[in-house]
Amino acid sequence: MNFSIKRDIFLNGIQKTLGIVERKTTLPILNNILIQTESEQIKIVATDREIGLISYCDAKIITQGKITVAARKLFEMIREIEGDIIEFEVMENNWVNVTCGKVIYKIPGISADDFPEVLDIENIKTLKIKCSVLKNIIDKTFFAISNDEMRPNLNGIFFKVTDGRINVVATDGHRLSLVNVPLESDLGDTVDGIIIPRKGVSEIRKLIEDGDSVDMCVIEGVCVIRKNNTILRISLIDAEYPDYKRVIPENGGVEIQLDKNQILHSLRRMSVMSTERFSGVKIEVHDQRMVLTSTNPDVGEAKDEIDVSYSGDMLEAGYNVRYLIDAMEPVVENIISFKIRGDEGPGIIGSAGNSDYMCIVMPVKLRKD
Repeated sequence: MNFSIKRDIFLNGIQKTLGIVERKTTLPILNNILIQTESEQIKIVATDREIGLISYCDAKIITQGKITVAARKLFEMIREIEGDIIEFEVMENNWVNVTCGKVIYKIPGISADDFPEVLDIENIKTLKIKCSVLKNIIDKTFFAISNDEMRPNLNGIFFKVTDGRINVVATDGHRLSLVNVPLESDLGDTVDGIIIPRKGVSEIRKLIEDGDSVDMCVIEGVCVIRKNNTILRISLIDAEYPDYKRVIPENGGVEIQLDKNQILHSLRRMSVMSTERFSGVKIEVHDQRMVLTSTNPDVGEAKDEIDVSYSGDMLEAGYNVRYLIDAMEPVVENIISFKIRGDEGPGIIGSAGNSDYMCIVMPVKLRKD
C-alpha cells in the first residue's frame, strides 16, 4: 500500500480516533488504527469494540492496501512533521515508512486481518440535528452522568425524540439534569428511549465542536452519528432507565432569581474550602439577601452575601457546592432561577423564563455549629 496525503488532513483524521483507541488492553491491535485505501480516499478506523469511528480523508492513492498502526505514535509523528505532504508506504513484514521531505519514520504495523469490523451505514433513514443544539444538550447533562459501575443504567444519558422534541436526562442519584428542546426539523421522527454511554457522549461532543449538523440513527442497539466524512458508531447500554419523573417535585419551592456571574463567583469562593471530605455550602435566604457559608475543619471558613429580592420567612439549605456550580455553568441566560425548599427537598436550577433546562440537586446535611 502506498499513498500521499496532505499533512493537516491526515493529522485531523488520526486525531479524531485518539479518544477511542484503548490505552490498556489485552488485544494490542486495539491500540492501533486501521488505514485502508478506497478509490481516491483513505479510510481511518478506530474501535474499542464498544465505540467505532470511521473517518474518510482525500488522498492520492498509488497502490491499494490496508494496515494497522499505533494510533498515538503515528499522531505524534505527523504532529511534529513540518512539511505539507506525507508519503505513507507499507513495506515487507508490515513495516511502514512515513516520509516527509528529509524526515523518515519507520514503524512496525500489524496485519489488518484481525482488526474488528466497523461497518458504515447506507440507505438508512436518519434524524438531522444541529450541532449547536446537540452541544447545548450535552453541556447541560454530561456532568450529571453517574460513574457508579454497580448501576450501569445510569452510566450514560437517556435520549428520546418524540412529538417534535428532544428529551435528554442524566442522573447520578444526587442530582438530575433534564433538557427538553424542540427538534428544529421535525418530520415526525422519533427515537425510542436509548441510553448512550459516557464515553460515547464524550466522542459525540468532540465530533460536533464545529460544523452545521449531524445525521443520527439507531439500529440494532447501536447509535450512529454521521458528520460530513466521519461516522461514529456507539453501542448503547442495554438496560432500563429509571423513572426520573418521580424525582421532579410537584411543588418546586420558593424561586430566587440570581445574576449568573454573581452567584457563580460566590460559589467558587465557597469551593475554595472544599475537600473530598467536606464540600458543602450552607445557603440562607432572608431580609433581601442570600448568605453563603462554607466551613471546613481542615481548611477554614468562607462567607459571602448577595442581594436578592426576597422578604419572606428564612429559607435554609445545604448543598454540595460543586453540584451547584456544575448545574449553573451551562445556563446560557444571564438570570438563573434557583428554587429552594429548605433542607426538606431538592433545589431546582434553571434559567428565568425558560423551561428547556432544569437541574435538580438534592440537599445535604451540614455540620451544626
